[in-house]
Amino acid sequence: MADANNTVAPSLKGLKLSTKKISSHLLRATVSVDHQTSNAFYKQAIELYKKHANLKGLESRTIPSKYIEEQYQDNINEDIKKFLLKHLVFDYLINESISQKIPLTNHPRLTNIEYAPLKGITYNFEISVATPVSLKEWRRFSFKAPKRKRYKDLDKQVALFLKKEHEQFKKCDPFTIETNDWVCFDAKMLNNKKHPIIPKHSNNLWMKINTSCITKPFQRLFLGKHSGDSFIVNTLPLDEDFEETISSKNPFFITIQSIIKGSFFSLEAFKNVFKLKNKDDVHNKLIEVFSYRNDISQRKSTIEEIFHLFFSKHRFEIPKHLVIRKQEQILHTFKKHPDYQVYKTQKDFGERLSMLAEKLLKEEILVDHIAYQDNIKVTLKDIRGYLSFFNTNRLKEFVYFKPPFEQIEETDFPLHESLIKQAVLREKTLNQIIHVLTRS
Repeated sequence: MADANNTVAPSLKGLKLSTKKISSHLLRATVSVDHQTSNAFYKQAIELYKKHANLKGLESRTIPSKYIEEQYQDNINEDIKKFLLKHLVFDYLINESISQKIPLTNHPRLTNIEYAPLKGITYNFEISVATPVSLKEWRRFSFKAPKRKRYKDLDKQVALFLKKEHEQFKKCDPFTIETNDWVCFDAKMLNNKKHPIIPKHSNNLWMKINTSCITKPFQRLFLGKHSGDSFIVNTLPLDEDFEETISSKNPFFITIQSIIKGSFFSLEAFKNVFKLKNKDDVHNKLIEVFSYRNDISQRKSTIEEIFHLFFSKHRFEIPKHLVIRKQEQILHTFKKHPDYQVYKTQKDFGERLSMLAEKLLKEEILVDHIAYQDNIKVTLKDIRGYLSFFNTNRLKEFVYFKPPFEQIEETDFPLHESLIKQAVLREKTLNQIIHVLTRS
C-alpha cells in the first residue's frame, strides 16, 4: 500500500478505486462507476421494467421508456445501485485490495452510495487495515516440527484412505459436471439485445453442486455440461435476496471454465499444493491429518508451533476496535453451532471470544505481510487445490484459513472468486512457510 494519504487505482472497465487514509488503522475507499457504465445499466433497467413490471391495463402494449422513467425513477435508481454493488463493485474492491497489497483486517464496510445520473455512481467504504509489521528473516528461524505418532495402524489408515479414494475416482466422469462437483464459470452481464453491457468484462464465480440443492433450477443447468460449454441464464442468483428487485432478472452469458470433481481425493491437486514428488511424500503428508495427540492433528500442531515461534520474534498489538469487529464475525458464524447456547452461558465466554479474535487477527496480519512482501500470487491451480480439500472431512483438516463466511462447501449460491482468493493466498503463504521451515 502506498504511503501517501491519497491513492488512486487505475480505472478498469469503467471503475476506479481511490483510497484516503483516515487514521493509522482506517482507510476510506471510494469505488467510482463512470457515467458511461452506469448509464448502460440504467437503459437496461428500463428494459427490464418494461418486461417485468406489473402494469395493469398495459400488458399488451409497447410501453414507452419515458413512462417507465416517470413511474419507476426511484425504484430504478435503487435497483441499479444494489445490482452494481452485488455483481461488480464489491468484487472489484476486494480484487484491487489484494492487487494493491492493502492489509485488510476485516471485510470492507459500505458507508453510503451517491448516484448522480450525469456523473455516475460512487460507493464509499471504510476499510480497517493493519499496522505494517517489520518482518525478520524468518527463513533462518530454527524450527523443529512435531513428530507423528509411530503407530503402524496410521500407515494402514492412510493406505486404506488412498485405496478408497482411488475407487471413487474410477467411478466418476472427470469431464462432466456431476453432483458435488465444484464449477468455475465466467458470467458476462447482457443487455436486452443479448450483448455484453461491459465489453470484455466478466465475473469469475465458483459454485458447489450440492446434493441437497439439486432441485435449485440454477444449479441444475450445470449438470451434464463440460468445461468450455456456454449458455445464457435469465438470472444469476448470488444470495437468498436475489429476487427482491426487477434488476435481478438480468440475463448473463455463462461460460464454464473449470471443474473440480467433488466426491474424492485429487492426487494431482494434493501434490501441487504441497510440492510433493512421489508416493512416499504423499503418504507422509497425509499422515499429518491421521496422527493426533491430545485431539490435535500433527498438521494443526505444526501450525500452532510455527505461529508461536513467529510471535516470539514479532511482537505487535491489535487495536481493540479491530478485535471487536473480528469478534462480531466469529460470533455470527458460531451462533449456528449446535452447542452455542451452552458455551454462551460460561462465565469466561466473552474473554475467550476476545482472545480468539485477537489470535486470528494476528495470524492473518502476519501471513498477509509475508504474502505481500514475497509477492506471492494466487493461480487457478491454487484455488483448485484449496477447494479440493473440502471434498472429505479428513482433508478439511489441511485447511487453516477459511473465507469470511461459514460452510463454504455447503453454500447454495455462486461465490465471487475474490471472496475465496484472500483465504487461498493466506493458505498458500502458510504452506510456503511450513515448506521452508520443515525441509531437511
